[in-house]
Amino acid sequence: MSDKDIQHGLEQDAQRIKERIPMDVTKATAEKTAESLRMLMTEQNYSQADIARMLGISSAVISQFLAGKYKGNLKDLINKIDNLINSADRRGRQARGSAYVETSIAKKIGALIANTDAFSSEEGKIAIIIGDSGCGKTKCLQAYAAANRNSIYVQLDATMHTTLIFAEMCKKLKIDSSGSLATVTQRLIEEIQNRRIIVIIDESSSLTVSQLDKLRQIIAVKSRCPLILAGNADLLKTISLPTTKRGYEALDQFRSRLTRILDLNAMAGDKDGGLYTAEDIRKLYEYGGIRLTTDAVTLLRKISRTPGTGRLRTCQHIIAALHTAGAVTTAGRIDAKLIIAAIEQLDLPVKVRLPVTFEETESEDTQAGAKVA
Repeated sequence: MSDKDIQHGLEQDAQRIKERIPMDVTKATAEKTAESLRMLMTEQNYSQADIARMLGISSAVISQFLAGKYKGNLKDLINKIDNLINSADRRGRQARGSAYVETSIAKKIGALIANTDAFSSEEGKIAIIIGDSGCGKTKCLQAYAAANRNSIYVQLDATMHTTLIFAEMCKKLKIDSSGSLATVTQRLIEEIQNRRIIVIIDESSSLTVSQLDKLRQIIAVKSRCPLILAGNADLLKTISLPTTKRGYEALDQFRSRLTRILDLNAMAGDKDGGLYTAEDIRKLYEYGGIRLTTDAVTLLRKISRTPGTGRLRTCQHIIAALHTAGAVTTAGRIDAKLIIAAIEQLDLPVKVRLPVTFEETESEDTQAGAKVA
């Protein structure tokens, strides 16, 4: 594969639909754009409110435009809508695998949640999932929550204060989320204490000792619900802090209800196993009629077990880029040398951490005398 093959493929893909800025807006132009917008809404199941939110305008403007009654700056509005349609088209054409694949990690996470639920009889128990970015834990947790209606999934961010964390749980349960911390938590307890609700909180790495204690009190003790926390190694550091330090005494109570820690980072470092099996990698990255050679699977498994690389996210980025290369489409396969070439050509920021060199892997197809040009 030439040095410019992937870049050329990406550029061709980006230019396949030209961004349209109409020079002259006519009734026919407006009607054509309105019809294209209706098609997008039907295909993607978007409402007028969804479109308005994506464009940063009011739903009334979209309603008026679709009815042919918009009296504002029509040229500017059509330009915005055309850009949105073009963006959706590009994303839709990008080859992708399944949004969710039941991998061996997904099964381990499912088993951890089920076991924590089973032990939560008199009081709720707590389990923790630790994993770097790109381990796949978020997709697994979201899929579990979607499939198990007795669970709620909340994704935190570092800016969320304690009241907002509990308010997000209320929103998931479709109950009033307004008021003080005491009001919100009491409402939450009344709603879930007699139900078999599993509370799953993702991106929990920034939780403080005080917040962890409040989650224990409200969810595990008063509501008697199992609590699943997922985050990176910082979460593990927090719950491991010495309780002799002032303000950290509550960690004793928290740890006494902790039934299990699933450390995906430790699993990734296991050279005999790793996070993902060869079967998992094929499920994730063989799509669009393109197969992976054995050495490609081995290399992707190496990346998925290497810390600080983005793991599966980096693998997905590499595979998606290779799908744009004519050499891959023609040959119908991806081997290790192509993966290494993609890493070099894309100049990934994590390149220095990736466990690959040009010399270390000779592809199956090269060994067999085949050439992918």
